[in-house]
Amino acid sequence: MIGLEYIVKEFHLGYREVANILEISPQTIQDWLKKRRGIPEKRLEQLASTFNVPKDFFQKELNSIEKAEVSLSYLKSISENIEIPFTNDEEQAITYYNTSSHADEILFMEKILEKKKKQLKIKDELYDLFENDLASMSEVSVGNISPVHSDSSNTETVFKVLEILKGRYSSDLLKVIIYLMNTNLELGGKPETRISPEYRVFAKDFLDVLKKHQLSE
Repeated sequence: MIGLEYIVKEFHLGYREVANILEISPQTIQDWLKKRRGIPEKRLEQLASTFNVPKDFFQKELNSIEKAEVSLSYLKSISENIEIPFTNDEEQAITYYNTSSHADEILFMEKILEKKKKQLKIKDELYDLFENDLASMSEVSVGNISPVHSDSSNTETVFKVLEILKGRYSSDLLKVIIYLMNTNLELGGKPETRISPEYRVFAKDFLDVLKKHQLSE
C-alpha cells in the first residue's frame, strides 16, 4: 500500500473527493495507486498542502513513524478550538482558556511519535557503534588506552547496560546517573529534588563525585 492510499483512508475520504479537491479525474487517482504513472510534482505539492504531511509520503510505503505522523495530522485537521471556563466556588465562569477538541489525543500522539523517533535514532546509533567495533577489531590501535582493564568495546558496554536495565534497583540507579549527567548544574537549583525521595542520598553523593572530578557542566 503506497502512502496515498493509506493517507486517504486515514482521513476517511474517498478517492472521488480527493480528485475533486485536486480538480482531476478519479481515473488519474487510480493510475497513481496502481503505479501506472507517477504523481506529478504539482500534484504532490497539492496533496501535501491538503493533508499537511510531507510530499514524499504519497508514493512510498510508509513506516510506523510516518503513519503516526499521518494520524496526528488527521487529528489536528478535525480538531476545533473550544473555550473552557474557569469557575469560582459559586460555579460562575471567571475566565476562559482556549484549547482544542482533541487536545488530549493530540498530546498523546505527539508523545508516542517523539518516543518512536527516539527509538529509531537509538537503533541507528547502536548500529554505527557496533560497526565501529567491528572495524576497530581489524586495526591495531596505538596509544589508545581503554578506560578499564577488560573488554570496554561499545558492544560489550551496551550489553552490560542492558543487563543492568533488567534489574529494578540497579536500573533505577542507572537512570538517576544518566539524568544527573545530562543536567546542566550551572543553571543552579538542586537537581536531586527532581529525584524520587528514596534515591536522593545516592543522587547527592553522585553529584559530589561529578563536582570533585569536574565532570559537571
